[in-house]
Amino acid sequence: MATIDNKQMIDKLIANNGCYEGDPQIYQIVEYINAYGNITWGVTWSNEHPAMRRRYEIESQFINDPHVIWKKND
Repeated sequence: MATIDNKQMIDKLIANNGCYEGDPQIYQIVEYINAYGNITWGVTWSNEHPAMRRRYEIESQFINDPHVIWKKND
């Protein structure tokens, strides 16, 4: 699991089709508003259990207004 607050990094991951050298294939990227009111991105990987891949899609006190902005084509 990764929480990223750098838009340029997210753009790079999307441009590289969810690949980053040394890391597993990304499954999806979810954009949300964090507890401090900042835009943040949650990244999950394809090698994770399917139930864990959705953790950034569930609203909580830390994740507000989540939406998938990129997902790997199966």
